[in-house]
Amino acid sequence: MDIRRYKHLRTIYNLHQKYYGQIKKIEFVFRSLLSRVRYRKAIFLDTNMLIAKEAEIDKRIEKFNKFSGHYFITDAILKEVNDLSRGLKQIFPYKINNVSFADLRQKFPSTCPVYYNFIFNMYNPANIASPDFPLHLLQSIKLRNRKLDKSQSQSYMRLMDRFKKGADNKTNSKGQLKSPIAQQMDIGAFQYFQKKIKNRNSDNLLNDYKNISLALLYALLYKKNTVFVTADRDILAIVLTLAESLAQGMSFPYFFLPTLTSKDKRDLLAGKRITRFIAYDKFEKFYGDLLGDILNPYWKKNHFSFKVRLWDTKRQCFIEDLSINFNNMARQYILNMHGPLCCPFAKNNTHGNWIHCQYWPPPLKSPNVVKILLSRKRTINKRNMFAPDLVHQQYCKYAHDDMSGLLKNYLGFWL
Repeated sequence: MDIRRYKHLRTIYNLHQKYYGQIKKIEFVFRSLLSRVRYRKAIFLDTNMLIAKEAEIDKRIEKFNKFSGHYFITDAILKEVNDLSRGLKQIFPYKINNVSFADLRQKFPSTCPVYYNFIFNMYNPANIASPDFPLHLLQSIKLRNRKLDKSQSQSYMRLMDRFKKGADNKTNSKGQLKSPIAQQMDIGAFQYFQKKIKNRNSDNLLNDYKNISLALLYALLYKKNTVFVTADRDILAIVLTLAESLAQGMSFPYFFLPTLTSKDKRDLLAGKRITRFIAYDKFEKFYGDLLGDILNPYWKKNHFSFKVRLWDTKRQCFIEDLSINFNNMARQYILNMHGPLCCPFAKNNTHGNWIHCQYWPPPLKSPNVVKILLSRKRTINKRNMFAPDLVHQQYCKYAHDDMSGLLKNYLGFWL
């Protein structure tokens, strides 16, 4: 029975909804305060928050007086600061701690494939339920330095033009003025796709992805409310893309792991491949709900967060944060999310991370079918192995390719 159909109960229903909403808001404030006490704050700074041309110095540093917590930079940002120090002025006056991936990996060996999987998921993801999937697909061809055919070029120009119009337009589809964060996210999305192609041959192409990956790893490993502070708007798009990738990375195992019998697992370990088909509509709904949970902190009774805090140069203030949120279960899944990667020093015999999952979006003839091809990874480790950084660089393909500048060749699409 739908009580809203009955006039004499409608008032009671409306009052219940109103007061229930107020109670949830109060509960959220209380739990947010509890989270701040339980999970201390760590603040990671982008290069543009540390040094600047003297003419560009503004009020951003004054606003840091309201922050509390410890300040950090990653090793990639430290390198950028050293490279750009000539002719630029240091504008950040407080003590800063350096977080290095090498040090973090030596302490937590399992983080190697997680870290590099984060990078690839932001650089060139293949998230089939994302509205940006077609553009990522076309860009993956361009990132391989291949030429698009005529129809692909037209599609690419049309998609990029749509993002440019979204960045230039100050109103949304309903004609309403965009909120500051919505406006900056639209601008950032266009810059994100534009910079990947423009800077594809640059040695610094992956720096933003490395910075976010390392800051997020720090947040997850040490369970800290972490804020990444920047003046680059494309960081918003990068983190939103990562949230989509995390949602997809947790969705696929949910559908295929329960279907594996003991015989299936033995076959996989023997080197055989197994095919699964899932309904796209069910996958899309589960993915969408999971993405909403990651981006929405209201439902979580106990959570910590990773936020992007953007400095708006025009408004001379920090705008509303973009936040991705984790409870203990999500933290455990994400710290075991290796994607297609396997490091010889990282444990990978849990959460299905020993299985390589290759998938295809729904074909036109069967628009509700997602094909998944499962196979075992070349390395299966039952425990983490602690190794010095030099040894890791020698035997881990991703670390070796990272040192050689070859990570740009890692793409999410099989073409």
